[in-house]
Amino acid sequence: MEWLFRSEFDAITTVALWSIAVVVATTIVLFVYTLGLRFATLASDRRRARFIRAWRDVFASAMLSEDAARQCTLPPVGRSSRTDLLEEWNHSRSMVDGTAAENLIVLARRTGIPGLALNLLHKRRVRPRILAVQTFGHLRDSRRRDDIRSLLDHENTALSITAAVALVDIDPSYAVPIVIPMIEKRRDWPRNRISIMLRMAGSERISEPMYRAIRSANNANRTYLLQFSRLIEAEVLDALLEDLIRDSNDPGVLNAALKLVGGFGGVPRIAALTQHDAWFVRMQAAKVLGRIGQEEHLSLLESLLDDPEWWVRYRAAQAIASLPFLGPNCLRRLRERQSDRYASDILQQSFAEVGLA
Repeated sequence: MEWLFRSEFDAITTVALWSIAVVVATTIVLFVYTLGLRFATLASDRRRARFIRAWRDVFASAMLSEDAARQCTLPPVGRSSRTDLLEEWNHSRSMVDGTAAENLIVLARRTGIPGLALNLLHKRRVRPRILAVQTFGHLRDSRRRDDIRSLLDHENTALSITAAVALVDIDPSYAVPIVIPMIEKRRDWPRNRISIMLRMAGSERISEPMYRAIRSANNANRTYLLQFSRLIEAEVLDALLEDLIRDSNDPGVLNAALKLVGGFGGVPRIAALTQHDAWFVRMQAAKVLGRIGQEEHLSLLESLLDDPEWWVRYRAAQAIASLPFLGPNCLRRLRERQSDRYASDILQQSFAEVGLA
């Protein structure tokens, strides 16, 4: 490097040469550092993969045998692997129920998983707290019930809904009266997670609380809650729908309730609903009449064939075509006696869809 100090170089040239040397040296150092970091990451990934494989084998054995859960040799768990252990145990636990789930809980207690989860429960960051809450739920640890309940109102959606699911997993009889009133308040909860939670609790537990929650809610919340009402017991659902259809005049509530009407159990004021101001209520009424399939309702469906709204006419024609007591000849005569061109055309289209020319 003597050439950097040669006296014949002026000051600017010397500075430029030193700058180049510094850049080259820095580039080499960064390259070596990046290469080392890459090798370290690959080594860490390999260690993690070996750790996960070893514990997955343990979990699989424990699920099949209580003796294995109580006596199998446990792989070592380093400080850096604790989160991986919790995540893998929760993943395995979420896939099973019954005896296999109980065996995994036994194994978890041997492994010290409850203590690991407790260390995470009061962390400031949300992600470790979600993992802790999920773990206590899968452990069915009733000692943490109150701590988890306090998280239902947490501003973070993921933590809040995880707490609700965990509470149901721990003690559904305790949790259901608490979490069901929260559903209409926490519109940010994902609907699929709510459905999973309600299925976990069981229809026999959620039926009465859901009935009371829907009946006491305002119209907007009734419409929202009704999408989960298919999960309640059939007789409770029938009673709820009958009450709502009889008592409510809100188009949204009527629309949601009529969508849920199944077999023939009596639909209050169905004739009035076919004349409702909201076209989508008239359309749902037509679809209901197609499902319940009673001869005395044919005249109501015919009255909808000349409705101003195309969708109402179309659903009425589809309903007529699906009625089991009308054979092909009856359907053709019904079409021929229509004086309204729109009624005749929509029947022709619906009949063609079911292969009736």
